Amino acid sequence: MQHPRAYQSANDLRRIQVALMEWTQQAGDCNYIHKGDVRHRLFNGGYQHNPQDMLHYWQNDKGEIIGFVLLYPFWEWFELYVAPDLRYTDFHIEAFQWSEQNLIDYAKRIEKPLKQVVAETFGCDPRYDEFVMARGYTYTKQTLSYTEHDLRHISEATLPEGFHFHDATGDDLENLADVHNNSFTHKWTADIYGKVFNAPYQEYEFVVVAPDGRFAAFTQVWVDDINHSILFEPVGTHQDFRRRGIARAMMVYVMKRMQAEHGTQYAIVWHELPDKNPASGALYASVGFRPKYQMCEYVKTLTIS
Repeated sequence: MQHPRAYQSANDLRRIQVALMEWTQQAGDCNYIHKGDVRHRLFNGGYQHNPQDMLHYWQNDKGEIIGFVLLYPFWEWFELYVAPDLRYTDFHIEAFQWSEQNLIDYAKRIEKPLKQVVAETFGCDPRYDEFVMARGYTYTKQTLSYTEHDLRHISEATLPEGFHFHDATGDDLENLADVHNNSFTHKWTADIYGKVFNAPYQEYEFVVVAPDGRFAAFTQVWVDDINHSILFEPVGTHQDFRRRGIARAMMVYVMKRMQAEHGTQYAIVWHELPDKNPASGALYASVGFRPKYQMCEYVKTLTIS
């Protein structure tokens, strides 16, 4: 098997996204992430790391992408995806082994050696789960819920008086850093978030602006025009503005707008399970999202030499 190529440019990302959309069109979304996940995890989740270390892809003799992997040593995890007709083949096995070993090597290079390696499935295809277990991995738990909205019946929701929607731009970095920090963990400055926002193939970031000018809620939205879907990733509400229906109104606004502008037929959001974050699941259910898949975690314990 040829060695994969490391990410070098925005064109690599776009080619990977197009391949992923085409695979989903061919085989469905079982065990395929949304193309927006690739960009989000590469530049947001991995914001402190070099994209060339994280993203690698394989090509066939015609130069077509046949597989790619994202390596996350900081999460002890790798995500490998191959073309539908190559699943469970020798290529898939060799790509899986390469991904596992290079995740371990990557962790050593950054002086954070791993005690275990995590691989995940959507729990939607027993054969895929068996493939992972045959590589020495053991099921441990469900971690996330994949929920979907078919957009046929979008509920009505309005913002509180004085609030309004806004398409974020590069001029909004201070406010964007503030709403991200106060929705989740405090890790962003305007400069650091600016590198994420201005990385290749940024799409939509919608915000709700409060009467005092602060950003009360935000979401990033990614569009798959081949499969007519959108992904919400992430969705957050500033801690000072929660329980006022703002996030619900924002998601309703986005779904209607994407349906009108892109002909979107369904929306996706990942969220934590109720025992870890009951509010997120309740929000998405109130908007009309329904569970489709459960992310399943499989772990291989490493022998420390």
